Amino acid sequence: MAAVTVLERVFSPRWFQRFAIVVFGFYARVFRGLRVTGADLVPREGPLVVACNHFSAWDPPIVGVAIPRPLDFMAKVELFSSPLAAAFMRGLGAFPVDRSRGDVGAIKEALRRLRQGRAIGVFIQGTRNVGDAEALDGAAYLALASGAPVTPAAVWLEGRSFRVAFGEPIRPEGKGREAVKALTAETERRIRSLLPPKQQNTV
Repeated sequence: MAAVTVLERVFSPRWFQRFAIVVFGFYARVFRGLRVTGADLVPREGPLVVACNHFSAWDPPIVGVAIPRPLDFMAKVELFSSPLAAAFMRGLGAFPVDRSRGDVGAIKEALRRLRQGRAIGVFIQGTRNVGDAEALDGAAYLALASGAPVTPAAVWLEGRSFRVAFGEPIRPEGKGREAVKALTAETERRIRSLLPPKQQNTV
């Protein structure tokens, strides 16, 4: 218990998330040529769902440094497998989701954070996509349940350089399954439109 407490203090999100953004942001911009477009379209405050494509393990930190506000991510529960790993991930603002089942706890945690006015990042396919994964309804459900807008985001590589683009926020409208499906489809379309043609199979 004492070790866990020490780890929680060392990796406290109060400072560690900001520290990681500064350090990784320096690396991404100086050594990997990060370029960001559409950052001015991202709402600076209030609840927000950021829906993004997912093609590599770099995507969460890259989107996290590209967006002009703190961003919490759902992350697969396997990344929280040890006390050290769990403390590190939580320090980055991430929280676990079990992708093998409908994880009600993760949904409740996401909604709790949205009620606090935070931004939640969701990969629209729920996993890395090589062109054959369907968009899931998680981002749309969170938006409709909380009233938070959805900001579409796209991340890709040009050679060794990272690129991130943000689109206009989508205001959730309607209720029920049809509204969720419609918002999922529109979000997927917007993300795809932000990507270069050769990268559009990552949505």
